[in-house]
Parts: sequence; C-alpha cells; structure tokens
Amino acid sequence: MSNAEDQSAFKNEVKQWLKSQGLDYRWMAEQCGVSEITVRNWMSQKTIPALKQQLIGRVMAQLPISTPSLTPIDTPGVEVDASLTLTVKLSPTLYHKLESKASQQGQTLGEIVAKAISGLVAEETPSVALKSPKVVLPPKS
Repeated sequence: MSNAEDQSAFKNEVKQWLKSQGLDYRWMAEQCGVSEITVRNWMSQKTIPALKQQLIGRVMAQLPISTPSLTPIDTPGVEVDASLTLTVKLSPTLYHKLESKASQQGQTLGEIVAKAISGLVAEETPSVALKSPKVVLPPKS
C-alpha cells in the first residue's frame, strides 16, 4: 500500500471514530494543539504529519469507542458527562450558590473547580500536576 493509500485509510478511520464518539474536528484539533482548520485540511487534502498521526492514533486508542453518556451521581441538580473532557451541568440555583461561595473566597468558580481537580490528581499521583488547569464555565444567565 502506498503512503497516500495509508493516509486515506487512516483519515477514514479517524472520521468514523470521531463520528462514533460524537466528537468533531474542533475536539481533535484541541488534542493535537492545532487549529480546527488545520485538522479539516488534513482530513480533506493535506498529509497528516507523522508525529500528529501518531498522536491521533494514541488519542483514539486511549478513548474507547462508545458514545459519551451522562454519569449518574447522587448530587441533586448536577449531571456529569465524562470522556477525555469533563462537562458538569448544574442547576441555575446550584450554580449561583457555588458562584457566591467562590466570590466570598475571592475566587472565581472556575478557579475553585480547577484547584479541586488539581488536588484530586495530586492525591492519586503526587508526581503529576495539572500544567494548565482550564475550566470553561457557561455565561451567567
């Protein structure tokens, strides 16, 4: 098989995998540290660089093929959707209560959540720390 055929087969595999996971090119771009347009170009016409192809292969191997689903937890007003990203859906009441508590501590809600996650990671594997804890919260409603 030629390199072009290998690339074509790999691209088809990536497209099918993303679709099966309910993920998109933007998500893959974030994993690769490139722009969404770069991933779109790779998938349509350009060759995927060897190192990026290896990275994509590792990402696909680490995330099992399944549709991400909500994980039930025992906290009313909270839903968690976890895959390689973490989405926490809070009821408006709980969101405002947590935001108020964060404000009393002189922090944002995102900062508190990032610190809590970083603390959990440190408990499990003390040698690993989040390099850039980033939490994206929805706009206030």
